[in-house]
Amino acid sequence: MALTTCKECGHQVAMTAKVCPGCGVKDPGVRFKHYVVGLIVVIAIGWVAIKLLGGKPAPHGVIVTAEEYGKDWPFTVPSAELDCEPPAYTVVRVNGVTYAVNGSARTRAAEKGWRDLAEIWRQSPESVGTGKTWYVPASGLVQRALTMCPKP
Repeated sequence: MALTTCKECGHQVAMTAKVCPGCGVKDPGVRFKHYVVGLIVVIAIGWVAIKLLGGKPAPHGVIVTAEEYGKDWPFTVPSAELDCEPPAYTVVRVNGVTYAVNGSARTRAAEKGWRDLAEIWRQSPESVGTGKTWYVPASGLVQRALTMCPKP
């Protein structure tokens, strides 16, 4: 049992004592710093709980699908979240991975931690057998995403 001095009379008391045997003051071993430390611990536990138990953030963009775009769908995946990161970076997110779409985003992809769109970009059926590879254009998606960018 840890002993400390009473905050009023200096008598030796247990830190958990409810009343000082020397002067009768309540909670003689508890100091203001104990309340502060307790408050900090409660706040820290609350912050950790919110971070760990908080829900997934809501998607920023819109979900687009192959069904919606038909033969003009430029990706090998059935759907993606289309978004615009300021100032004008068009991106798609698939299974938590962000891919840079437009030229601006592709030049900053490494810096931002975005993946190369070629990983999910669908090859144009017309390029098969030509000896060259070209992809289905994503220009319609780029324009749609740019309308979602916040205006300065």
